[in-house]
Amino acid sequence: METIEHIFFACPQGQNVWARLGIALWPLEWRFPWLIGTNLALPPSVQLDVVLLTLWHIWKARYTAIFGHHTMTVSGVLHRIISDMDSWSCRYKKLITDWTRVARLLRHL
Repeated sequence: METIEHIFFACPQGQNVWARLGIALWPLEWRFPWLIGTNLALPPSVQLDVVLLTLWHIWKARYTAIFGHHTMTVSGVLHRIISDMDSWSCRYKKLITDWTRVARLLRHL
């Protein structure tokens, strides 16, 4: 059944995105995005933004798979996250060093 928990936790596509990011997501943890990825070397100043962006792109990939009949690869999802980070970098002028470091890290996954 297509539920929010399935999309963010149980769906193999979502699981693969989280695994590629090095995040072990627990059931219902997606409801508390500020707790996701705290074990990573993400700067706290941008961690929540990166996690929310990841949730958004997992959602969009699932939507595209169901209604657009097109399955995105994990690399495709990560590419879209990086693209958004590049587009939004001007909003992170005070945090540009952290923001750029995270984008660079994602590019090498």
